[in-house]
Amino acid sequence: MTTSMFNRKIAALAAMALALAACGSQPQAPSNEKTKALKIATTSNNQEPMEAVIEAYKKKTGLDINLTVADTAQYQTTLRTQLSSGTASDVFTVWPGSGNPGAISILQKAGYLADLSDRPWAGKVEPGTAEQLKIGGKTYGLPSKLDAVGAIYNTATLKETGLKVPKTYGELLTFCADVKAKGKVAFALGIQTDWVTQLIPYALVASTVYAADPGFNDKMAQRQATFVGSGWESALAKYQEMSKAGCFNDDPLGTDVTASYSLVNTGKAVGVVQVLASYSQITSTAPEGAEFGFFPLPGGDSGANPVPRGIGVSFAVNDKAENRVNALGFVDWLATPEATKVWFGAAPGIPAIQGADIKAEPAVQEAIDIIAEGRTAPFPDTGWPSARVQAAHFAGIQQLFSGQADVKQVLASMDEAYGTG
Repeated sequence: MTTSMFNRKIAALAAMALALAACGSQPQAPSNEKTKALKIATTSNNQEPMEAVIEAYKKKTGLDINLTVADTAQYQTTLRTQLSSGTASDVFTVWPGSGNPGAISILQKAGYLADLSDRPWAGKVEPGTAEQLKIGGKTYGLPSKLDAVGAIYNTATLKETGLKVPKTYGELLTFCADVKAKGKVAFALGIQTDWVTQLIPYALVASTVYAADPGFNDKMAQRQATFVGSGWESALAKYQEMSKAGCFNDDPLGTDVTASYSLVNTGKAVGVVQVLASYSQITSTAPEGAEFGFFPLPGGDSGANPVPRGIGVSFAVNDKAENRVNALGFVDWLATPEATKVWFGAAPGIPAIQGADIKAEPAVQEAIDIIAEGRTAPFPDTGWPSARVQAAHFAGIQQLFSGQADVKQVLASMDEAYGTG
């Protein structure tokens, strides 16, 4: 897909969303009056836990709660359109930084987010995480869950191959070849879904960029570094090398994210490189009794293997919320032990609020242990100045796999997008 085709696709989705939002909806006005309603919007990978907490909150409060769910790409594309047209939900999922259309820096700059600095949970967020949802010292989002990118794998399928988890990049290539010899693929890859294109590069740059230069994002911001000529070149070259080594299924460009999960759950692939936020979606269609593990994708041969770590799920309140009182009350409740128990009982993950008491599944515990050891790198896009860089990345990886661009061309397009941010 070319960049122009990608941009036309995004524009079409945004126009369609605007038209749909306008049908039967009137722009909302902010209110501090109590109402009996609440509107919430989130992404499809949060649907199961969100439905669980909404059901619990409805029983608790008697509110009439409406939930809207969309795939991540569609959600990010339409959120700002809905906010600008006055048809957005009262509470909605947001991301830290400014790397995508649903990121708080972009939304707060436009005046769409309520200041949550005085909420009772604001001082209980895990250190190092709270700052990611602050602008000018003010808090604009509640981080519910931490996230990490790595290989989520079916332990039975790995055992069937007789192989072990690779610890170095060299071992990774051998692992892919050995798995292929067993009639399977190491990693299901569905980059027809554009946001999936970023996951393996993010996992690899944890080693090729941030392990040696933790301040790389700051250097980029100060125009002292570029994607071209950095460890990003090594990461994308390794992405291509993994493809040539048979690490992935046939036709990743024709495979969407849901189909990639199916490859794992039917035993055709050992695992999939994903965010832990998608864990519940992956396991929801797995055979009964299936067990999963997690390991960092090795980007080098040191064996250190850091993982990208960031905020997996966070929520903001619409500053023009029609049901503002209820919106603030719901977000406050989400931060309580009661809600945490409901959320993580429905979808395994890593709580962002300190002191949360959960029982982690093995795959999640492995990620928790890696994070506790400090073997982490940032999600790269949290430091990007605008969503243009991410769009260039998505389109560039698809062009890389289709042979329409090489590594330097992809990174040059990202540098150009960064410079116009």
